[in-house]
Amino acid sequence: MKKSVLWTGLSMIALGLACFAAAVFWNTPLDSLFCGFSGALAGPGAVQVYKYVKWTKLETPDSYQRHLEEEQIELRDERKSMLRDRSGRYAYVLGMLLACAAIVAFSILGKLGVVPEEAAELRPLLGEHFTAMGIPPSSHPALTECLISGLAD
Repeated sequence: MKKSVLWTGLSMIALGLACFAAAVFWNTPLDSLFCGFSGALAGPGAVQVYKYVKWTKLETPDSYQRHLEEEQIELRDERKSMLRDRSGRYAYVLGMLLACAAIVAFSILGKLGVVPEEAAELRPLLGEHFTAMGIPPSSHPALTECLISGLAD
């Protein structure tokens, strides 16, 4: 296993600890973000360091090579490839549905005055999703206005 995996893991742990120290010692409104960043950095960093230690301290030097060969076979399996593609599609559709639900929720909260209207502005977000869906940018304004006016009614 490459040494870069170890150094990446160690640097992620260090950044996570630095974010945690910032959350503990500084009294700012960003404390919750610093705590989240610390967990998001230190957790995967610890996993990378664990994997590096696990695969470099094996009883037989052949076992890591066998592991890599098995991993390549698993990646090339057609059935698993089809399942990966299908799960990716489901994740994309779920993300789009959640984005639509967020648009509706923020529009309602904006109209009720819970969230300022400027914060509930979703035009840039909609444009990015239309582009991701393959809709040409020239039709973004019309689609956005149609969706937003439908939500506002």
